[in-house]
Amino acid sequence: MKGKATLQLVRNATLKLDYAGRTILVDPVLAEKGTLMSALGVNRNPRVHLTMPVSEVTKGVDTILLTHNHIDHYEPGVRQHLPEDILFLVQPQDKEAISADGFTNVQPIGEETALGELRIRRIGGHHGFGKLGEMMGPVSGYLLRAEGYPAVFLMGDCCREEKIMEFIEKEKPDYTVVNSGGAVFPELSKDFGAIIPDECDVIRMMEQSPAQCKFIAVHMDAIDHCQTTRAILRNEARHRHADPARLLIPEDGETIAL
Repeated sequence: MKGKATLQLVRNATLKLDYAGRTILVDPVLAEKGTLMSALGVNRNPRVHLTMPVSEVTKGVDTILLTHNHIDHYEPGVRQHLPEDILFLVQPQDKEAISADGFTNVQPIGEETALGELRIRRIGGHHGFGKLGEMMGPVSGYLLRAEGYPAVFLMGDCCREEKIMEFIEKEKPDYTVVNSGGAVFPELSKDFGAIIPDECDVIRMMEQSPAQCKFIAVHMDAIDHCQTTRAILRNEARHRHADPARLLIPEDGETIAL
């Protein structure tokens, strides 16, 4: 191993990743509790406070990586906490919107990009299916690789589907970060299901993936349309006899050594 790699869950899907000489902030949402719109009209988001000052979250960050431009993954308030010329990596569909917010170094990732020894490969997925998926728009996952470091697959809000499972089977990441909140829109989800993996999807993914692949479950307990909580996921994992060494469920602020 060349050096230490760590992943910190800031809150919900916001991650701070120290990897291959870079400090990457994934899906930055730094807003205070209850200051963003509700998805269901029930509770304003985020539903929980940050566990650390924003200055600590952004300390040392040199790269932003955005899976998709939804309010629970990016909110314009981050502009006041980040330099406008910070490297901001996005899926191609989001370049215009992020640039319009004043960031001047927005670079879309087509299939793959390289940052020194770090290589980032993008895969498009579905943020739900049918009419619901069309409404949610494009979403991407990113595979991070560097020599001497474990491979990390950030699934973003991609649903579990054959395309994603084939990608995991082929690439065999050491870690897959799965957004596990089982988010729903009650009326449409009756017909089309959840728009991100729920507890059953997470366990199925573990069962269908190479044995060496560990899963880090995030995107829970912070947004009002997410139905799967950490407690529900742990309960499902115990019931299905999932290997606890392969399923990591960090608390907000917790750092995992990769």
